[in-house]
Amino acid sequence: MEAPEVHKPHAEHHGALPRWLELVIAITALVTSISSIAIAVHHSHIMEKLVQANSIPYLQGTFTDVTPEGQQVLSLALINRGVGPAHEQSLRVKVGDQYVRSVSDFVSASLGREQALKAEEVLHPIHNRVRTRFISAGQTQIVFRMAKTAENSQFWDLLANDQDRWDVEFCYCSVFQECWQVRGKWQEPEHVKQCRRDESREFFP
Repeated sequence: MEAPEVHKPHAEHHGALPRWLELVIAITALVTSISSIAIAVHHSHIMEKLVQANSIPYLQGTFTDVTPEGQQVLSLALINRGVGPAHEQSLRVKVGDQYVRSVSDFVSASLGREQALKAEEVLHPIHNRVRTRFISAGQTQIVFRMAKTAENSQFWDLLANDQDRWDVEFCYCSVFQECWQVRGKWQEPEHVKQCRRDESREFFP
């Protein structure tokens, strides 16, 4: 009696890869994906810094007694020489060691109370009476100005001669809330976490 013939199944290849090669391919794909994400995040950070760098303001506070056109005008101005807008959030003005809070106080501290009473009648200052100022790149905002006239020339000249005692302090921020403090008209901006107002010393023309 013959035993039944048993056929052994043939192994199917169908081009299957070895297991170790499949593992290598999977790991390579995972590393490539992670690297792509890391590069994208790094690129995003670089672009963010580039946008911030192109939005940095550089604010200067200056006293002057003449306009670019040659007119005799005493003024205090804030000039943005940066590449981004500046939000001025604090402004203080000093005459000597004394903080003054208005143009009236400013004139009084410069000329003395008796002279100031007469001067204020003829100086006719123009004020920019806002609490804070938003200054675009390359723009200037006048805080106050007093034009010289035949009527006020005596007091105007006395004021102009006192310019060495005038100083200005201010704090401003960029649109990204990076802030800088300037502690005097000849000082460079110092980076600070935020601007802090001291209402007892703020200048409000």
